[in-house]
Amino acid sequence: MAIYLNEILNLSKDEYADWTICLNNANAEQVYSFNDNYERLLEHISWKKHANSTTSFRNIPTKYCLQFIRLDKDRKYDKWLFLGAYENCGVNSFNDGHQTYNLKPLDRFSHFIERLIVLYKKIQGPKQAKIIISNIETITVVSVLEKKYMQTNKQFDGYDKISLPFQDLKAIICSKVDNWRILLENINCIYAITDKLTGKVYIGSTYGFNGVWQRWSAYVYTNGHGGDVVLKALIEQNPDYANNFVFTIIESFFNRDGNAEYIRHRENYWKEVFATRTFGNNKN
Repeated sequence: MAIYLNEILNLSKDEYADWTICLNNANAEQVYSFNDNYERLLEHISWKKHANSTTSFRNIPTKYCLQFIRLDKDRKYDKWLFLGAYENCGVNSFNDGHQTYNLKPLDRFSHFIERLIVLYKKIQGPKQAKIIISNIETITVVSVLEKKYMQTNKQFDGYDKISLPFQDLKAIICSKVDNWRILLENINCIYAITDKLTGKVYIGSTYGFNGVWQRWSAYVYTNGHGGDVVLKALIEQNPDYANNFVFTIIESFFNRDGNAEYIRHRENYWKEVFATRTFGNNKN
């Protein structure tokens, strides 16, 4: 049996005149979470008019709006993630001619932000960048997630195929994606961190109880450096530098196989193979 959006939100019909539903296609960076980039996502859902354009992309005629973002950039799926309720406080106009709405977040429905997913077949074109609020009676609810939505294009295809850009790794670790957590806890490994900007490689290893998950979590929660001297220096110069990093497993060991001494021996072997002490980001 279908559950409709207003069975979740419970807006009264007396309120309909004050509300609009806004549908946003995914942005180019595929930012779906305010935790990832608050300013970029807020700008995206606030957009009104491009510079040098004679028409507005979207007109919001009401005092309040419900904001959703499409959960796919290229294939145009029909699932939409709820990003919150906002008060429309007017229009910001900029020197180059573009305009955005001044949207003030509301506490109402905040417990559904980035957790509520709905299904709606959107006709392409600017006319459906907003739809009338009465659609909440027919828009179906797909799910209400236990934790905030996590987007990663990386599926687990085997330990020998793991190669994760830092942003994907961060999303997986911070959202504690269960299948990735269990699989990465189950092995230790020799790993490489490749700097896409310079081509330099860092080689490291894991031999702790919780394996790769524990070590790679340390990178995520230190903004990408994990305590490694060279990587830390790069990130101190540029806090966003870890976005250049790609994490790859180059040799894996199940936790019951191989002791720490053997794994360190293999780590040294790979440092020699890639000459990372001379040409890469290893200092030890």
